[in-house]
Amino acid sequence: MDFRTFARSWLACLIGCLPLLALLLVPQLMRSRAGSEQLLMVGTGLLLVLLTAAFVFAPLMTAWFAPVRGSWEPRTALGATARVWRHRKGSATIALLAGIAVYAGGQAVGYWLGSAVPYVSDNPEHLTDPSQPLWVIHYPAYVLQAIVLYLATTLAVAVYGWRMRTLSLQPSATVVMASPN
Repeated sequence: MDFRTFARSWLACLIGCLPLLALLLVPQLMRSRAGSEQLLMVGTGLLLVLLTAAFVFAPLMTAWFAPVRGSWEPRTALGATARVWRHRKGSATIALLAGIAVYAGGQAVGYWLGSAVPYVSDNPEHLTDPSQPLWVIHYPAYVLQAIVLYLATTLAVAVYGWRMRTLSLQPSATVVMASPN
């Protein structure tokens, strides 16, 4: 593993996925206790779209900061990735599963952090005044959890993008069939 290339890939994903960070920092869109059910549905839909886009465009993001002239550049990375998916499906699937595993691990860490440093608590004012919100969001704790989730998510996207870069740059194994004569 070339650490410098991977670090540049992760930096590109950190920058390229900033819309995801913006979404994660809005508790009304990401937590049912902070907003309405409708806002949560909007937030969940946006999260799905942004996560999907992040994985689709991960090769492009890695090509920004870790290009290889002629074979892995922003203009060629998506095409090269498509070729990897066509000709090396197993390796491409493993790269995607590795990214998903890192994402799932990040979610577990985020859940643990949310338990250790709760971002929400009961609102005691709601007992005497029902017009007050039922919950109090502790924004510093919420931001901490959002940043950890963002770092883990961009790490997952970078793992996938970096692995697709690596697969694209490796020469394909050619099978030579011997003639029966």
